[in-house]
Amino acid sequence: MEVKLVAVAAVISNKQLKKIMKRLLIVLLVVFTAIINAQEKKDSIAVNRTAYKKKVLDNVEVNFLYSNYLQNGSHAAVTGGVGDEKLTDNTPAILINIPLNADAILSVDFGVDFTTSASTDQINPFAVAVTGGGEGDDRDKSGTTSSKSSALLKTSASTGGGDDGPPAHARKHGSLTYTHTSDNRTFSWGVDGAFSSEQGYNSVGAGIQFRKSFNNDNSEINFNSSAYFDKLDLIYPGEFRTSEGLSPSVGFKLLDLNHRNSFSAALSFSQMLNKRMQISFSADIIYQEGLLSTNYQRVYFKDKPIETVNNIELAHDVERLPSTRSKHPFGMRFNYAVSDVIILRTFYRYYSDDWGVSANTYDIQVPLKLSESFTVYPMYRHHSQQQSTYFAPKSSHKSTETFYTSDYDLSTFSSSQYGVGFTIAPPLGIFKLDTSNAGNPFRFKSFDIRYNYYSRSDGLKANILSLNAQFSF
Repeated sequence: MEVKLVAVAAVISNKQLKKIMKRLLIVLLVVFTAIINAQEKKDSIAVNRTAYKKKVLDNVEVNFLYSNYLQNGSHAAVTGGVGDEKLTDNTPAILINIPLNADAILSVDFGVDFTTSASTDQINPFAVAVTGGGEGDDRDKSGTTSSKSSALLKTSASTGGGDDGPPAHARKHGSLTYTHTSDNRTFSWGVDGAFSSEQGYNSVGAGIQFRKSFNNDNSEINFNSSAYFDKLDLIYPGEFRTSEGLSPSVGFKLLDLNHRNSFSAALSFSQMLNKRMQISFSADIIYQEGLLSTNYQRVYFKDKPIETVNNIELAHDVERLPSTRSKHPFGMRFNYAVSDVIILRTFYRYYSDDWGVSANTYDIQVPLKLSESFTVYPMYRHHSQQQSTYFAPKSSHKSTETFYTSDYDLSTFSSSQYGVGFTIAPPLGIFKLDTSNAGNPFRFKSFDIRYNYYSRSDGLKANILSLNAQFSF
């Protein structure tokens, strides 16, 4: 009886939380809509300008972005927390800011992530090429079904790797943002829409944003809120697919959710303390509901024997986590201009959620303006995390538990990230490609390159290279 009462209370609590989040977003939207109308009326009454008004953005700006991420580790969640985490990710993207008039900007962002992962190859290691196959080979390692018969499990090639190396997939993502600024440039608002799509996953989202400066632009408040709605294909490890001819572990149940919804709201305040010092504070609340576990990540129990087929360990279950999650990060920034050449930028964030995860992040960056055109900025970031209530290494969970994961992203760890960046931004543009006098103001405004090395206490290591080339015309 007590168990039933607790379950009913949990359901009521979740329903109440959802209602509160929805009502909060509605109230905030109504309040800020009223602020927009009041601000526009105030501007139209107080400001009657016939003289030239400076544009928020003079010309079209285009940013060509690229990042390369290389990772190695030995705790792949796909294979239960023990396995190769080698991964490469190449991400080209383009960001275009278009001035629609003196007050409004339209921003378009689009990119594609090309990812190869050794662990992805192990989602279904039983899917192998037919001997002597060619263009008709079926290598369904990460899809929802497989046409391979159980007879293939008896072949020596059934480890699934082959000679092709890790499989690659692409994720397409983009966003569209409209921003409008008041005549006196102290207030702006914006709306945006976004999408993301890859194999087994589709997401759409929308958001709103507001900014208000006052005290002669020495103080500023920012608010933004967003909602994302995801649809996921239920991709299971190969041993849980009936098409592979294996018998799933006793007690295995299919997942009954295939969506994930995320809602967030963020508020920040910044203040100029004097000509050299600035401080800011930020607070976020994020609420997620739906399928929050990764359905192709394996879990092995310590109270059950592990069976193998052709040296492949058959999992007892897939990762299972609660269907709701609330996150509450709080951050603080402090910037100090030591001199005209040296700037100190610091950041601290505390994170907590209702899965038991808590974390502290410290970040420091020291830009050095070596000349009018050239800046170098060394950086360092330290992160420490306390693990989720639901995490345990491979073969440490009990089959009687309700929730469990062996994903080391939810474990206790500390990490350090070292890096350095370089920015070239001459007043007349790089190579002086400025044709303003010819009526075609094309300019190669700046070029930025940075490198970071990431190291985690569980052995995960990564190298990150990022590039950004900015043009205007």
